[in-house]
Amino acid sequence: MTQNRKLAKTAGMISALTMVSRIFGYIRDGIGGAILGAGMANDAYLAAFRIPNLLRDLFAEGALSSAFVPTFTKTQVQDGQVRAWRLVSVVINFALVIMLGLIVAGEIWTPGLVRIIVPGFGAVPEKWQLTILLTRILLPFLAFVSLAAVFMGILNSNERFGIPAFAPVMFNLSMIVSGLMTLPMMQVPEQQVVWWAWGALLGGLFQMAVQIPSVWKLGYRWSWTLDWKDPGLRRIVKLMGPAVLGLSVTQINLFVNTIIASYLPEGSVTYLYYGNRLMQLPLGVFGVAIATALLPISAGHLARGEKAEFTKTLSFGLRLLFVITVPAAVGIMVLSEPINRLLFEYGRFTPEAVRAVAYASVLYTLGLVAYAGVKVVVPTFYALNDAKTPLVAAALAVSVNIGLNLALMRPWGYKGIALATALAAFVNFGFLMVKLRQRVGALDGKRIANSLGRVILASAAMGWLIWAGSRGWLPGAGEHVPRSVMALKVFALIGFGGVSYLAFGWFFKIPEQKRVLDLVRAKVGLGGTREPWIE
Repeated sequence: MTQNRKLAKTAGMISALTMVSRIFGYIRDGIGGAILGAGMANDAYLAAFRIPNLLRDLFAEGALSSAFVPTFTKTQVQDGQVRAWRLVSVVINFALVIMLGLIVAGEIWTPGLVRIIVPGFGAVPEKWQLTILLTRILLPFLAFVSLAAVFMGILNSNERFGIPAFAPVMFNLSMIVSGLMTLPMMQVPEQQVVWWAWGALLGGLFQMAVQIPSVWKLGYRWSWTLDWKDPGLRRIVKLMGPAVLGLSVTQINLFVNTIIASYLPEGSVTYLYYGNRLMQLPLGVFGVAIATALLPISAGHLARGEKAEFTKTLSFGLRLLFVITVPAAVGIMVLSEPINRLLFEYGRFTPEAVRAVAYASVLYTLGLVAYAGVKVVVPTFYALNDAKTPLVAAALAVSVNIGLNLALMRPWGYKGIALATALAAFVNFGFLMVKLRQRVGALDGKRIANSLGRVILASAAMGWLIWAGSRGWLPGAGEHVPRSVMALKVFALIGFGGVSYLAFGWFFKIPEQKRVLDLVRAKVGLGGTREPWIE
């Protein structure tokens, strides 16, 4: 099996499992919105969860994994399995000591922490106190997510991608059960949100615990080994420092958005969170999946000095990413309001709130390709032992985001904040691509540009067809139709968009699409080449 075919198969498997997780995530958010609405309780919960959620994204999909995987892989190859397992215990114990310290400090100084997260909430005492309470409940989540990230890194390094991709489902299920139990027990959102927070905390525990049997099966046994001078640990820490900012600039920008949105009218924090959720489906299902599958392969090429193979693999990963994310972005922007209505217009989440969320979704989605590109490109710098470049790119992007936020928040409110984040993502991605080319040489740019141009043409044609097909067919805001009818119409348009994109992709001769379809035909016994990924 060629490396590109292996990459595509791995990414496909991770995508499928991540899709399941995202579906449960939308169910979770739909229940949360129906219970809490778009008012004080939801704003307070989303603000309180911003720090543990930021750390979850940094660790589970970012800095720790990007630093741990190449270090663990290198240790296995060069020093053997026994030394690699010792490194795992050192990293786990180090993470526990650091995270427990942060949790204790956070519990003691919670008011100051909340003042940093949402300074604007101080103008509403009830909202301020509720946010402090929820933050104290959620802080221990940091310990669970740290261990979950280490276990994920172990499994991914050994090419066991299924369980780590499935683990977030446990988090979502915990919150769903918590929400369903809350409904008959309490009626006031300010009381219901407390149970909702406890469900999130338990979800973090389950997300960690579900990976332990697989790690145990690989042969790992925990030991109390805490060696601050361990070279593997020092390398991971050295990479992680800049990586926290470099890889997760999108989440840091969202954190900045929450701070600024706290000064805007009530509901702005909720609109931005729910507006960002729709974009997270293709980003998490495809962007993170391709990045996760790409990292061990790229690290292996570089560890063996195979720079040409590294470049080919990265080129293929980017082209595969564009084939998927560009049409996804177009589809989301065209169908933003009906999809958000279907997902979130329940209970206390009103049509007006859904319309506000839809605007945020469109503006966030403008940057989808760049967000996903950053997920794929940044880990390659860490595999090259270059943590400085992602740090500089991230600092530049955060600076642009803050500047645009301050410039656009007054005239456009929360919409200006969402647009600023999308524009900052393109600054980040563009800077990284320029620097990567300087570092490794040509990146197969002609082939990437040729594929991207064809994808844009096919996606634009698809978007026009979806828009034309939706006019007069989908119910407008305020029109009461059965939820099943709404769902059928939305999914019919999504399916129509997918089929039309494949047709336009065939017409414009998108090469990666042909390889994907060829592999599918071979798998189901309808012909196709044995090795459709050979360049």
